[in-house]
Amino acid sequence: MPRIPFFALLASLGLTTACASAPLTLNDNRIVPGERVGDVEIGMTLDQLLALKGVPERTIPMRGTAATTYVFDGMTVGAHDTVYWIIVQDDRFRTAEGITKGSEQISARAVFGVPDCVVSKAESTIYDYGNIYFHVENDTGRVEMVGIMAETQNCNA
Repeated sequence: MPRIPFFALLASLGLTTACASAPLTLNDNRIVPGERVGDVEIGMTLDQLLALKGVPERTIPMRGTAATTYVFDGMTVGAHDTVYWIIVQDDRFRTAEGITKGSEQISARAVFGVPDCVVSKAESTIYDYGNIYFHVENDTGRVEMVGIMAETQNCNA
């Protein structure tokens, strides 16, 4: 059996461990429609959410369901056993195209096109695209919050 020089073995082990280094982090504050906001993902377990984000600032039971709303810094998450939806009201979080809280609604509509539905209320309008929606203040015409789900339900209201 051939002998492998000690330094060659050490170098090969170093390469192996370099490939198995730290896992990819999603903590990039990116809003990905229907998938994630930063490192919080639709479908992740409640245990994973709480291990990742820690103790929420507030929790609010969702009336008529077993789910709870968890409020973290700049982010609100709806979950029971898994994460259902994520809403952000902080301009740290943005889509790949740069749409964030404070963006002009016309910019969001230019990027995302024709919404699946528009829900107008006295003080705000929701532009729903199926897996992302923008809540816009009517007075300012600016995005006040961005919400994502696997499939939003604003059109069913």
